Amino acid sequence: MKTFLLSFICSLFILAATGQDRIPLNAALENAPAQKPRFVQSGQNPISDVIYKSPSLISFPEALIGGTIYDLQSNGSTPFGRVLMFDDGTMGAVWTRGMSPTAYSDRGTGYNYYDGSSWSDEPFERIETVRTGWPSLAQLGSNGEVVLAHGASGGLVMSRRSPKGSGSWTQSTLPLPSGVNTTWWSRMVTGGTDKNTIHALVLTLPTANGGLVYQDQDGALLYYRSLDGGDNWNEQGIIIDGLGSAYYTNFTADTYTWVEPQGDHLAFIVSDTWSDLIVMESEDNGTTWQKTIVWEHPYPHWNGEVTDTIYCPDGSAHGAFDKNGKLHLVFGVNREMSDGSATSWFPFVDGVAYWNEDMPAWTGGDQLHCLDPDLLYQSGHLVGWMQDIDGNNSIDLVGNTVEAIAKYYLSPSSFPQIAFDQENNAVLIYSSITEGFDNGAQDYRHIWARASSDNGNSWGQFLDVTDDPVHMFDECVFPVISAGSAEDWYFLYQYDNEPGLAIRGDEDSPTDNYLSFYYLSKIINRINDPAIEKAAVSQSYPNPASTQAYIDVTLPHAGFVNVQVSSLSGVLISSTNHQDLTPGIHHLSIDTKQIPSGVYFIHLYYNDQVITKKLIIQH
Repeated sequence: MKTFLLSFICSLFILAATGQDRIPLNAALENAPAQKPRFVQSGQNPISDVIYKSPSLISFPEALIGGTIYDLQSNGSTPFGRVLMFDDGTMGAVWTRGMSPTAYSDRGTGYNYYDGSSWSDEPFERIETVRTGWPSLAQLGSNGEVVLAHGASGGLVMSRRSPKGSGSWTQSTLPLPSGVNTTWWSRMVTGGTDKNTIHALVLTLPTANGGLVYQDQDGALLYYRSLDGGDNWNEQGIIIDGLGSAYYTNFTADTYTWVEPQGDHLAFIVSDTWSDLIVMESEDNGTTWQKTIVWEHPYPHWNGEVTDTIYCPDGSAHGAFDKNGKLHLVFGVNREMSDGSATSWFPFVDGVAYWNEDMPAWTGGDQLHCLDPDLLYQSGHLVGWMQDIDGNNSIDLVGNTVEAIAKYYLSPSSFPQIAFDQENNAVLIYSSITEGFDNGAQDYRHIWARASSDNGNSWGQFLDVTDDPVHMFDECVFPVISAGSAEDWYFLYQYDNEPGLAIRGDEDSPTDNYLSFYYLSKIINRINDPAIEKAAVSQSYPNPASTQAYIDVTLPHAGFVNVQVSSLSGVLISSTNHQDLTPGIHHLSIDTKQIPSGVYFIHLYYNDQVITKKLIIQH
């Protein structure tokens, strides 16, 4: 990992708010399918040459805490427990870390610790002695911690230590059930009033990946439980009632996630595209479970046969209990179909849906269409989607073809996370393809946030929390949220310079990826404040420009506008004042004849607002 930083001067950090109206995409794009692999790999990328790139120069409210070249943190739901606040206000973070393509023999858990004042130095080795992946972190007892990850050779690898944050880890391997040769893609939380009960989920390896059919399921979801902090396991790889072969033929990687427990009250969510959307909830620390079908799949026991197109969960979900113990659920929505030999997804079907336990489930109706984002939006169940940044009533993407979409096989807005504080204020974050941020061939994803101060009944403005110019050329994905203090929430996410992944999907050349810890101020809960009328600025055109570049600026009120052009290193190239502009749309020009070919920033200053856009010049 290279440690030098891009020298970039940024004097202001701004959370950009945008309108809430949803802009439908072109119907031809929304109806364009692309083939999707049914099973996923977890091991290596096909390209060995690493492209080393320096990280962005981030500063508060972010902190760079680690890195990896192995870039696949999840195939769907990002696991709860990747970032965690302990009872005493200290924090820990974990991620899958690998630095040696193509096989990543060094892959394992990257770990960093916040002692209340600062994060430790970036780790340069895994915490385990063997190759692992997909870690979860949890508090263990009053002052310990536990990490659970899947081992490349088969079972689950558990690492424990007390006190947390320092000292050596004690490592052990959980036994595999008879008839199972490998389990991957684990999830773990601790519950009980003393946080000494460990709960774990893991998937038996599908036959397409070299696994075995187990109890008539080609990918069975197994549950482990230890009541004494991992010394003994009274449940070892069982299938919970309601999830066995009588109900489902299989589950797939990373479509399940835990909810942060409240003592003995815990739950997990299964959001597999080809089965029901399920909530499994326990009031007695995992002794008994209650199953709720939130969305009923129109093809029960689907096993590869031909289907109609289905609006469905995209495989990425998250949930949280509010202070009253009510469960709230967010999940990406997409569209899928099967022709009997392969499945396809619809890369431009977009949205994050919301449900809570007071709402009716999507069962017994038109199951093919009830999760259509248009219908969800009309009924108030859609809470996240791609934003019209420049306000021209169109989502303008440079990657306006199926082939140009970075292949996570999820909705353009996905990886959702939700959290509540003690006042029942809620925050939603998700990763979304973002208009105006691209590398010329593909559009970047940014991390977006919304807040609710009325227990999820209404949601406030959309905020691009990674809109700082330092992230102009960054792909921001895999957010994981942790409930925080009275003033802040916290989340962890991964960013790099290339849309998509090296390990799967795009199969890009491997490169440096960075793990960023983000403080998200609860000021975003002020959803009842009057909306601030803001200017809107289009992306510059033509793109690239030669002698002249243009931007369209829409002003809500008359005012003074200053347009600056700077280099990537922060050097001011030009500055132009526009006096007393009237409300409405203005077409402003930038003379580029004397500016060398390259990539630059356009900064527009209007009242207390600063908007930054990319400018490409090519002579």
